[in-house]
Amino acid sequence: MRNSLCLLVFLLSVTSCTTLSSVERAERDAKVAQAVEKILSERCFTVNVSMMYPRRGKAVNVTSEFSLQVEGDTLVSYLPYYGRAYNVPYGGGKGLNFTAPIQDYQVSKGRKGNTQIVISVNNGEDILTYNLDIFANGSASIDVFARERESISYSGQLLLQ
Repeated sequence: MRNSLCLLVFLLSVTSCTTLSSVERAERDAKVAQAVEKILSERCFTVNVSMMYPRRGKAVNVTSEFSLQVEGDTLVSYLPYYGRAYNVPYGGGKGLNFTAPIQDYQVSKGRKGNTQIVISVNNGEDILTYNLDIFANGSASIDVFARERESISYSGQLLLQ
């Protein structure tokens, strides 16, 4: 009986130490949201991609360090592509792996408090539009629309420094 009581007290003390109170959780979430807003306002951020959602087929877990970077007026796209290409150069071309100047950059607030960013670029082979939805917790979704390729979506996390 004594051993059971000691075990119960130990388990309760461990679980009480590891759980965050609602106030602590709210403070942590507010700090993350503030960091996300700061990074987006500076127009210098990176989204690390973890999942790829092609239009045909099932979702694919991305295992490498694929990402999308915005560095001022430049977009660095290093994303995998799986889908139908309509008109591309011999050998597949650049795909979604390129660095190009941003032609258009629009920011708006979504209904759920997320930040919506629309980026247009020309990589020399195609004109692409990236629609980003970035949430206060740092999670992000990316939809890529191209003229010469089937659209594709990604999800990932904003890199907070």
